[in-house]
Amino acid sequence: MIDAATRLPLRHISVRVPWHDNGWNGTVCNRPKENAACLVLDQIRENRDDAKEAENAGQDISEFEDQNFPACLRERGGFMSPFEYPRNLTHPYSATSQSHQHFAPTRYRYPEFSAACTPYRWTLSENAERIAQEYEIGLDWEQEERVRDLMGFKSSWLQEKHNHLAMLDTFFGALQPEQSLCFLYAKRTPLAEDTRRVIVGVGRVAHVGQAVEYAYSRYGENYGKLRSMIWERSVQHSIRPGFSDGFLLPYHQVLRVAEQDPDLDTPDFVAFAPEESWEEFSYGSEHVSHDTAIASLLACADALRAAQKVVEGDLDTPLRWIDARLNELWQMRGPCPGLGSALSAFGVGHGNFVAYDIAAELEENEDPWPLVEQAFEDPTLLERGLERRITPTTVRKWGALPNERRALLKLLSRFNLTADQATRSYQETEREEARISASDADILTNPYLLYESDRFSLDPIALGTVDRGVFPNEVIRSEHPLPEPSGLNDDAVDPRRVRAFMTSVLEDASSSGSTLLPQHRVIQEVRSMPFQPGCPVDSDLMSVVEEAFSPVIERVEIADTTPAYQLSRLAEMGQIIHRQVERRIKGGRHEIEADWFSLLDEELPDPAPEDVEAEKRARQEKVKALQELASSRVSVLIGPAGTGKTTLLSVLCNHPQIRNGGVTLLAPTGKARVQLEKSTNITTKTIAQFLIKEDRYVPVIGNYRLSTRAPVQAGRTVVIDEASMLTEEQLAAVLNAVTGVERLILVGDPRQLPPIGSGRPFVDIVARLEPNYSEGRFPRVDRGYAELTIRRRQTGRSRDDLLLAEWFSGQTPGAGADEVWDRVESRKDSETLRFVSWKDGDDLHDKLKDVLVEELELGGLDDVSGFEQSLGGSPWGDNGWVFFWRGKYGEAGAAGKVEDWQILTPVRGQAHGVYDLNRVVQRHFRKSTLERATKQWRKIPRPFGAEEIVYGDKVINTANKNRKDVFPKDDALMYVANGEIGMVVGQYKGKRAAYRGLPWKLEVEFSSQPGISYGFGGGDFSREGDSRLELAYAITVHKAQGSEFGLTFLIFPSNAMLSRELLYTALTRQRNKVILMHQGDVGELRQHAGPGRSETAQRLTNLFLPPVLVEVGGQFLEENLIHRTRRGEAVRSKSEVIIADLLYTKGFTEYLYEARLVGRDGSVRYPDFTIDDVETGQKVYWEHLGMMHDPEYRARWEKKLAWFRDQHILPFEEGNGSNGTLVITRDDEQGGISSEQLEQRVDEVFGL
Repeated sequence: MIDAATRLPLRHISVRVPWHDNGWNGTVCNRPKENAACLVLDQIRENRDDAKEAENAGQDISEFEDQNFPACLRERGGFMSPFEYPRNLTHPYSATSQSHQHFAPTRYRYPEFSAACTPYRWTLSENAERIAQEYEIGLDWEQEERVRDLMGFKSSWLQEKHNHLAMLDTFFGALQPEQSLCFLYAKRTPLAEDTRRVIVGVGRVAHVGQAVEYAYSRYGENYGKLRSMIWERSVQHSIRPGFSDGFLLPYHQVLRVAEQDPDLDTPDFVAFAPEESWEEFSYGSEHVSHDTAIASLLACADALRAAQKVVEGDLDTPLRWIDARLNELWQMRGPCPGLGSALSAFGVGHGNFVAYDIAAELEENEDPWPLVEQAFEDPTLLERGLERRITPTTVRKWGALPNERRALLKLLSRFNLTADQATRSYQETEREEARISASDADILTNPYLLYESDRFSLDPIALGTVDRGVFPNEVIRSEHPLPEPSGLNDDAVDPRRVRAFMTSVLEDASSSGSTLLPQHRVIQEVRSMPFQPGCPVDSDLMSVVEEAFSPVIERVEIADTTPAYQLSRLAEMGQIIHRQVERRIKGGRHEIEADWFSLLDEELPDPAPEDVEAEKRARQEKVKALQELASSRVSVLIGPAGTGKTTLLSVLCNHPQIRNGGVTLLAPTGKARVQLEKSTNITTKTIAQFLIKEDRYVPVIGNYRLSTRAPVQAGRTVVIDEASMLTEEQLAAVLNAVTGVERLILVGDPRQLPPIGSGRPFVDIVARLEPNYSEGRFPRVDRGYAELTIRRRQTGRSRDDLLLAEWFSGQTPGAGADEVWDRVESRKDSETLRFVSWKDGDDLHDKLKDVLVEELELGGLDDVSGFEQSLGGSPWGDNGWVFFWRGKYGEAGAAGKVEDWQILTPVRGQAHGVYDLNRVVQRHFRKSTLERATKQWRKIPRPFGAEEIVYGDKVINTANKNRKDVFPKDDALMYVANGEIGMVVGQYKGKRAAYRGLPWKLEVEFSSQPGISYGFGGGDFSREGDSRLELAYAITVHKAQGSEFGLTFLIFPSNAMLSRELLYTALTRQRNKVILMHQGDVGELRQHAGPGRSETAQRLTNLFLPPVLVEVGGQFLEENLIHRTRRGEAVRSKSEVIIADLLYTKGFTEYLYEARLVGRDGSVRYPDFTIDDVETGQKVYWEHLGMMHDPEYRARWEKKLAWFRDQHILPFEEGNGSNGTLVITRDDEQGGISSEQLEQRVDEVFGL
């Protein structure tokens, strides 16, 4: 260790590794092309040669030459290799920088069972300066400036040899062989879509390699002047086959089980690194604290115990190893892991260093506070010049400190807090700024308030952090018990602890969509939390501790009076929504005089001759809808894409009487905002934009909240578009922010995906307002309720794509709609629906390229120019170059074609996920641009981020953010919303460029803001965090919600956990055509059409009614959102419930619902009910009809009736057919159904 380095106390290390399908054992992956998870790492994404790795699949690398090594070795992909291997390392600048010509390839040895660790955070100049100050590392910035002058260009990284050694010696010097643990983690795996870090193995640090300097040749002007160290150092670990001293998690075995059992939820077997310790599992390699090591091992133990239920093999050995390491870690941790942060919060400069100095004088598990007291009395007792950190004023401050404040400081030292967290908890002004209402006395009385009160901060104090301070292991608890009133007296079910644990469970449930949980679910979740000791709550205990739940948790009930619990903040928000809706329903009606027919005629073009009847009906239902929306104080406007909802809103909002009263238009996404503003010609804001100014949205953390700030006088009419995307928090925040609203209109399609977050308020409000009649009524308009049913945007009659989508709408698809499954199962293409099957990831990638060529009408796989023009590029000259221009004067440039086509997939990871599909498309069709972006005298920016985004790429913005780098600024929003899609249109350095040097940023024109470009620089692309831009040739279905594209390519893998709403959303994003690229039997999609696959119905909410839970297909669903028969199955309509229950009561208990019926020619239909009457020998098929007033519906039924006749199945009125009898019933004109008439029909048909 050089003198400039600092000796730190013992730390553990995290080591980032890529996913490897063969156990990181020194081989190439068995199926390298299907390993999409490893591509999240830059070095692999940039260097993996798919063809070469496929050729060497599964082979041992011990005999490979450098050029044949798989790319994952650059990222420690062989850390379980039982043999050593060498690699030639080259300096990153040696190939491009004149100043680095003397750097020669350097032979570097990778020992067996080792990982070459690089702590990138410590070598990044910006971070290094802060770290050096914190740890008093002797960085020489003059030498750094000297080196940079020699280089002649800027770099974000430390460059000088001695500075490298100062930082790296400090980092690696904290690792002590046999005592420090080594946590190996992956950023992405095939087991979970979760973005949390996944721990793949843990061992002890066995040996830390020596620092290695680059080799040099004698050539180059800077030989001897510019020297650098290799940042990597080999850290050998103790993990070996058999796992006697360390272990790997059995992820590969779990994946093999999942291949045979698609219902296996693989994330349940994953050990995630603690969320609160994100930075400790980032930047390649980083120090891990004792506290985080404990939490990580507990997560591993939990995952191992879960895996024991499904995989074979000895998992008891690693569990015993974990137990032994936990005992050691608690001893290392001691009673006060947060001493340094507490001292910093008090005002001691370099508090962590003072704490280190004090810790060096302590025995294991010794209380540091007596020495702290001595240091405040006599700071000269501290060494290394630290005495100057405790100034005379600080000494006097300490002496005058009230006992309560001193007790709080000591309490905070018990928790492994950061300095910022400790300061926020200790300093009253910081508490107030963070909206933490707890006093010193409150925190002393209940330490768990540190978690409860801080959970909405940017860096919240985690529950585990607090619990490990309150409940360290037995040795620490017995020697250093928490004093009163903070201590829990070893009571693991103390009400304070139970409330905090329940808060965590209910917050997780809220993030997953449920705003309350029944008591038994809460008990189950609390008991399974990975803490020691556990929290063994039960129903008997709950009645004892419930009185302590206020003001954080409310006791509520589900419909059968079973106790349930809800976060108080969500209960308050729910009450705001409930009160407004209920009072508005009861309120007086508005009187608006308008000729809505004439106003619609002015807005809409004349229909084509063949569409006159359909358009007449479409305008008829729009007029009824307009009348209701204008009259009601609260209303919903629902309908699928293409039914004209925004057109109707334009007519409504521009009515003089309504517009003069003021109109506030809001939307959850940037795209929806633009569409609504264009349609109505009224300024529209995103909900986030609107709420920021009203103190009800915190953009840094994306948190919607209530506020005591006075609500703003909004327009008398408030319209929220795409309301299905609203969480309860968003809607409540809007209602809390506005006053004077006379007309509240929520618009959207409740059949789409529910919101990401709490509740399903739009669905619940629709259910509250929906009239109690069947789907056959036309128009579907009632008090506060308007539903548009006739699509006009997607032209064409009986389109297969929309017919297929109807099956996933949660409503009855209609008579004859089952014929689409015949075409699906036989893979018969039509004008709007095409089927393409694929076997594996490799096959998918090849077929996707072929299908893009065909559907985009390219000249072939090498037609790069045609592909780029399909994105909005413009050809220039005869050299094949395509340019991407920003539009002008509010007109779109390249971004104008961004929605012409889109690839959609349900997942981000895996070979069929967003990341790999984007890579395939970009690497093939944009290869030449990628090469141009890396040339020395390039005219376009270098590739940015892990995805190497370049000029002309299609991209998506990933965060709501105000942005200053905008051109032109006039009339620009200066804001880009999450989910906006655009094209990279700059920089392009032409002859007239006004700047010197190379292009340094990406300029993006978004389709939602035509003619305006936003600049994105290096700071928008993080190695560890989420980048502000991602490639968008492929996006997830969730990201596509609220958007429409001309052509969509839907990617569906077999055995995927797909919801009904996801499929409906995916199948309604197109205007013209869907290419359904499926793995396996495409007919299996039908299994996702039932209520049991409804993500919306699985959520528990209580906005208007307590939830009624019923079990359907192994899932507990909200009965108020499904149609359930007496026999217990879910059907599609109220009418079908009546028929099914009637059959059941008449003794036909074994009727079949939507059973498969194969015709004589092999064609397939699915009758509503099939009854095999064994007593009479007759076979009866029952079809119930609804919308017979709809010409398209009627035509489909007549076609299906003809099919039945062809199968010799005749209507009952015509006598029995040789293959069965068809019973036909209908809703009446008002959408009603007569139970008495149905019973008569049953008696008549079956001779009862």
